[in-house]
Amino acid sequence: MAVDVKNVMEIFVEMNLDKALDETPDVCRCDQCRADIKALILNKLKPMYVSTTRGEVMSKLHAFDTGKQVEFLCCFRDAVEKVKSNPYHDKAQ
Repeated sequence: MAVDVKNVMEIFVEMNLDKALDETPDVCRCDQCRADIKALILNKLKPMYVSTTRGEVMSKLHAFDTGKQVEFLCCFRDAVEKVKSNPYHDKAQ
């Protein structure tokens, strides 16, 4: 059985990003904007590294409380506003 080191917060953000974007119709969903939003969120959330098997990581994710959801949504809102006001994909290459 392989054991990996994972940032559970990265998995948590990935699992919740699409739903949050679906509820925010006025934001660009291109790959660049999605990546920028995700990076900004992860830079604000405290990382939570675990060394465990995949099944155990998933069970830890389901144990996140409402506080983590609220923290994610606050970081998401800030990240969306920052990306909307200065989208990287509109910059000259």
